[in-house]
Amino acid sequence: MTAKDNAHVHNGKTAAGILSYEPDVGQIPEIWTILGQGSTKTSEVTTLSGEVSKLRYFDEERGFSVFDVIVSLPEDISGTTVTAVGPLPGVTGGMEVRLSGDFRNHPRFGVQFRFGSGMQVPPSSGRGIMAFLSSGAVEGVGKILARRLFDHFGEGLRLALDTGPEKLTSCPGIGSGRAAAIWKAWKKGIEAREAVIVLCDMGLLPAQASRIAGLWGASAPSIVASDPWSLQRHLRGYGFKSADRVASRIGTDPLAPARLKAAVAHALAGAQDSGHMFLREDVLLESASGLVDLTPRQVVPGLEALVSAGEVVREDRAGEGAVVYASGAHQAELGAAVGLAALCSGAPAPIPVVACPGESDLAPSQMEALRTLCSFPVSILTGGPGTGKTTVVGRLMTICRKSGIRVSLAAPTGRAAMRMREASGVEALTLHRLLEYNPATDRFVRGPDNPLEADWVVVDESSMIDMFMFHALVAAIRPGTRLTLVGDADQLPPVGPGDPFREAIRSGSVPVARLTQVFRQGDGSSIVSAAHEIMAGRVPSSDRSSGSDPGDFHVVFRESAEEAADLAVALVTERIPARFGLDPRQDIQVLAPMKKGSCGTDELNERIRRRLNPGVDDELAAQTPFLPGDRVMQTRNNYDLDVFNGDIGTVAGPSGDNGLLVRFDRRIVRIPAADMDDLCQAFAVTVHKSQGSEFPAVVVCMHNQHFVMLRRNLLYTAVTRGRRVVVLVGSRKAIGMAAGNTMEEGRNTLLASRLRECRQP
Repeated sequence: MTAKDNAHVHNGKTAAGILSYEPDVGQIPEIWTILGQGSTKTSEVTTLSGEVSKLRYFDEERGFSVFDVIVSLPEDISGTTVTAVGPLPGVTGGMEVRLSGDFRNHPRFGVQFRFGSGMQVPPSSGRGIMAFLSSGAVEGVGKILARRLFDHFGEGLRLALDTGPEKLTSCPGIGSGRAAAIWKAWKKGIEAREAVIVLCDMGLLPAQASRIAGLWGASAPSIVASDPWSLQRHLRGYGFKSADRVASRIGTDPLAPARLKAAVAHALAGAQDSGHMFLREDVLLESASGLVDLTPRQVVPGLEALVSAGEVVREDRAGEGAVVYASGAHQAELGAAVGLAALCSGAPAPIPVVACPGESDLAPSQMEALRTLCSFPVSILTGGPGTGKTTVVGRLMTICRKSGIRVSLAAPTGRAAMRMREASGVEALTLHRLLEYNPATDRFVRGPDNPLEADWVVVDESSMIDMFMFHALVAAIRPGTRLTLVGDADQLPPVGPGDPFREAIRSGSVPVARLTQVFRQGDGSSIVSAAHEIMAGRVPSSDRSSGSDPGDFHVVFRESAEEAADLAVALVTERIPARFGLDPRQDIQVLAPMKKGSCGTDELNERIRRRLNPGVDDELAAQTPFLPGDRVMQTRNNYDLDVFNGDIGTVAGPSGDNGLLVRFDRRIVRIPAADMDDLCQAFAVTVHKSQGSEFPAVVVCMHNQHFVMLRRNLLYTAVTRGRRVVVLVGSRKAIGMAAGNTMEEGRNTLLASRLRECRQP
């Protein structure tokens, strides 16, 4: 039985799989006496062994199973039938299993054995093997043939299958060809299952072991034993420490070359995850040695091996000493510098601003910015909210239309591209669409050999672009094509490594048009005023509008984290909808600096979800992470589905194949079960995740418990996400600390200095 065979309750509460069966009444009294009536959970982990008699439910994508087991161990319940629930893929009737968990009395389904880990063991009894063969687990053997084999060999069936084809031909009706096929299929299945058992003994979880055995077959244990750290490339969420535990368990030499290389590579990858393009060699060795409890000197051979293999690049830089890049990061930074310098050296003819009548209505600062953009092959337009960046870009589009200039507009995210399209009246694409990303090859179609067919490329929200994307963009622009980067240099740096937008500004090699005069303030936008107050280092004040006008920016101080969280929930679910007529499920976004804590996104999400989604209850929430009505965010670019990191949608319902139907803007996307891990609840999200997005209303929750993240650019970014109303909730100390803290965690990148070097005559 698969998940798609399970019905869903008609009232909208998905009741898939585990909620759709009833326990056998006859089994309960036998176990009940062991637990004691009224008990819900034993305090001790139990190892249970037995033979699977019935598979009740199996979620193919997640490896989650519900099945009945005829118990052989522990002896005090031997012979009883127990319903087991847990993460074990590939369960079939007749299979023997070994499970670790505890008995629980479910209020609806009765006594169950809930296990956290388990493994399959090939059956040994004749009847067990017959049941196993009858399940179709061995290709070419069905129920009739399984019964015939058992009737002929009895309890010797396992020996006959292990012996070889000749033995099987003694069974009436089985010729040599069929016997060879049965034996080959049996042997292959047994080898795979034995590989899973060995991998589990090495420390992998059953689902992980099944995946690796499926990938490498019978040789999986030997491959893992030679390099446990290779598991990181094939198991999502499987890190260095997990692989290192496997290595320790199987007795790997602490100084094994594979271990030293993996430690150095992991330290470098961790730095990249934190936004760095490189690490100084001494810092890298110190970090890697801490991972493996060795001295930095002992780790040097691992670094040297990676350098020799070309997997990392070591470079001596004046003022930096020896620095080490992952080879891809080095290629991206160097290629971005060379490519951008080449574009800066291009000589397209200046475009006269007077080509468009009516520029006189622009402010002098905007006119000067427009002249800068039209005078240089590469330029940057930056400024805070309300300073007129959109106005300048719109006028630039008018000039290009009148001059016959082909323009390509792009932005890092779908929402930013949509806003750009609405503001300019010109089609705008995400950068991935502009560069024509091909998920099959993991490459962009557009590049040096197939450049963009445009005379001018304009990219909005450029502060969000990391080094890898920036390199791909620059590489796809042919010499002579103009490039204009538009963005707010005071916002947070990109989530990915590097900081090319600000590095290009710092380099002094690219002309910068900086807008500082605030225009939207005159239209009554206190959100804009608050943003500029924050950038001046001051805690912004609430809008003092009249009673008939609720204003659009408010600060509410709550010194208690619990009280701040309570107010944030009330603002989303009651106060803002009542005062502004906004939809709490679609129009209001909660932002917080971190996931953890009572004011973090995890707890806020759960509280708001229970208020706004009537389909949530404890029982359903425990069984499935997403329910119809949930607000969700995509956390990884998925080019096959055409959904991208930061896209927000609403769960429309189950897809019928264990997946979800999610409405993103005007379209419904079918999310397969395998890709559901890329979704997260999004009633509340971190400020970093909100980059590039704007919302009608924003509630920012900020407290002392977030002190490690409290910086001016984070507060500024959060406040500037709101269009119509922003409410800042938190303690005075936290908000004051954020407004006053200009310290930024510097990113290790040399793009600015490389640009200057490339531009030197």
